Amino acid sequence: MAPTLTIFCLIFLLSTTIYLHPVLAWRPTLLETDKLFCIKYRVHVMNGLSSNENPLYIHCQSRDDDLGDHTLNVGGDFNFKFRIKLIGPNTWFSCDMVWGSKHQHVDVFRQKVEGPMCCADGNSCYWRAQDDGIYFSTNNVEWIRRYEWF
Repeated sequence: MAPTLTIFCLIFLLSTTIYLHPVLAWRPTLLETDKLFCIKYRVHVMNGLSSNENPLYIHCQSRDDDLGDHTLNVGGDFNFKFRIKLIGPNTWFSCDMVWGSKHQHVDVFRQKVEGPMCCADGNSCYWRAQDDGIYFSTNNVEWIRRYEWF
């Protein structure tokens, strides 16, 4: 019985090695790495509200960095760029948004959620506050409402 198990294990290891060899031998260049794995990102938080009667106040932060308070008038764009963490907890950024008496906490970048979506379309994530909620886009053209105001 033992020789049969040993032979099976050897055949399995040999076939796995042959199958994975091209994958293990492939070493991407730095440019390919940025395109395939999207190490660098940019997040935009924009004011798409209908008037400046109440500006948009935002406070953005990650687990490691506080990006501070910002006031955006209509058409304003606060944006920041960063590299994802390859070791340790996944990269995560959030922004608290206040518009008059309305507010919302928005996860503007989660490595495993927005990361793959934004990677596929230029490495940028876009968030736009509008009168009826907070919208998300990967290309600054097509928008989907992801949050409502409280």
